[in-house]
Amino acid sequence: MKLRLALFFSLVSSVLNISAEVPEKAIPFILDSHVYIQGVIADTIPVSLIYDTGADRLYMDKDYMDLSTFGKLPLRKGQAKMGGAGNDGVQTVPIIVDTIPLKMGDVVYKEHITPIINLREILGRHTDGMIGNNAVFNKPLLVNYSDGYLLSLDSLATGMLEGYTKLPAHFNDNRIDIECELKIDSAQCLKGTFRLDLGCGSTIILTNAARKGIDLTGKPQAICYYSNMGVGGDGSDVNFRAESFKFLDELYNIVISASYNTEGSLSDRAHLGIIGNDILCHYDLIIDAPNNALYARRNCNADTSYQRSSKIQMGYLDRTDIAVGWIVSSMYEGGMAQKAGFEIGDEILSINGRSVKEISWEEQRKGLGLTGPTTYEVKKKSGEIVTYILDIDKEII
Repeated sequence: MKLRLALFFSLVSSVLNISAEVPEKAIPFILDSHVYIQGVIADTIPVSLIYDTGADRLYMDKDYMDLSTFGKLPLRKGQAKMGGAGNDGVQTVPIIVDTIPLKMGDVVYKEHITPIINLREILGRHTDGMIGNNAVFNKPLLVNYSDGYLLSLDSLATGMLEGYTKLPAHFNDNRIDIECELKIDSAQCLKGTFRLDLGCGSTIILTNAARKGIDLTGKPQAICYYSNMGVGGDGSDVNFRAESFKFLDELYNIVISASYNTEGSLSDRAHLGIIGNDILCHYDLIIDAPNNALYARRNCNADTSYQRSSKIQMGYLDRTDIAVGWIVSSMYEGGMAQKAGFEIGDEILSINGRSVKEISWEEQRKGLGLTGPTTYEVKKKSGEIVTYILDIDKEII
């Protein structure tokens, strides 16, 4: 077992490209739209978790529980009700009621109630679970997107805040709402609170209530359907370009989305929307939950992914843990993929003759760089194998 763990952490260090810039006692992470932490659960079992500031505790994925060594442990279980982002509202989910130790870097956290939810159905096979704020909010937390680590700070000495600006933030039940400004166009501007959400892999997602208050007439837009948005089920949103978003400084020409969900966390809320990692990764953050304060500074990330919309006009998940390929999980109405014949639930077997099982997580994170006529071998729900060709060129909006 010690050899297995040594090999595991050696691989993690290689993937993360850990350098001397990552300090002692830090928790390294991989940024793949979400913040992925590699840890050890139940003392010996490697686990890959996303960190979500919209959550409190530890959650485990239901497929991971079915397939893993951890899921085979004699754990006591019960049931609880939970809400989520989709249209189905509150759902009954299984929970683990045993104490579970989790080690992330040098941080040891013990959870006593652990819900089991559908995470891989949303994020794919590299997500074993999710960790929330209870594990890290007892001290000020540095979220360093520049070098890829979380670090609990014993105190906030004056020098630590050099270059940082204190933001107008409000802490409510471990959630962080920030006063921001979203300029839709020259005539429309939304000013109010947006929720900081490290569990969101997007830019800005407006609530359904906020969407109803804006006029998108004449704007290029694209409606996308998602088969699973979380515990709450499916949902839809509309994608369009906003003129700018001011968090600390202003980012321009942002592709954002606005929810059509009538239930769940994206329906009708006091905040206007949520801010995800495609925006947040341009800043380093200090979340001082004990003192209800939030600080940010611009980092050197010059990436402009927040200005890009989908080229293949569908979304898929790597589910080669339980399936033969990547499962199509979202679809743009009237988009190129839908017109070609793709459907929700299709399994992509190969791309340009290459089996998707050969494509590593690291390669997926870097982007496949597909362009021009691209051939997809697809297994339909009926079992039929078909071939679709997408001419990948322009973004949908």
